[in-house]
Amino acid sequence: MAKTRKEKERAQKLWEERRELLRFGYGKIAEFIVREARQKYQQAMQARLKGDLQTAEAMLREIVEKVPNAPDPLLALGQLLLETGRAEEAIGFLSKACEVDDMNPQSHFLFGQALEAVGRLRRAKEAYERALQRYPTGDLAREIARKLQALEERLASQSSPDLSEEQAKALEEALHWAKFYLEVGFPRRAREYLEQAKTIAPDHPVVQEVSKAIEQALST
Repeated sequence: MAKTRKEKERAQKLWEERRELLRFGYGKIAEFIVREARQKYQQAMQARLKGDLQTAEAMLREIVEKVPNAPDPLLALGQLLLETGRAEEAIGFLSKACEVDDMNPQSHFLFGQALEAVGRLRRAKEAYERALQRYPTGDLAREIARKLQALEERLASQSSPDLSEEQAKALEEALHWAKFYLEVGFPRRAREYLEQAKTIAPDHPVVQEVSKAIEQALST
């Protein structure tokens, strides 16, 4: 009986290991690469727990390069970037995490947080709604619901009767990218997105404000 129990425990352990390896690309990528990536991921998580964020980030970036469709490193790197004030960069990793592990509510929740941090409120709302649709539990479910309610109240206070929801979303996206490219030193590219915003709401105060900033940048 003891032998049978041990065999069952060993079989369960092997199955859990195989399942985790599958999340790192087992069967699609060479096994030694998968095992190395999994081991490095565990080391990265340990470094993060110890507060060594620089080492954790470097290791996670290396893992993502080697196994680009592994959801756990994508999620961990996106969360680290978000928590260290780099939401714009986090969006790319969290978006990919949602794509490769669509049923994970935490991926969609963190993606929503990153979008909200950069002002893309309507896309953030959609991400929070997707997170709730994936049946989170416990503290995560309550936090998602709280964030979604607060964001809905914020959007309601900013609503414009002159714009449909689709127009408001398109305007928000266009203004986001116009401001983004202006901030990183590409005013001509910023103006392209501004023109999109102008076709939706040419008299919007933010459109006017960004327009002045872009023209000033182009004239210097």
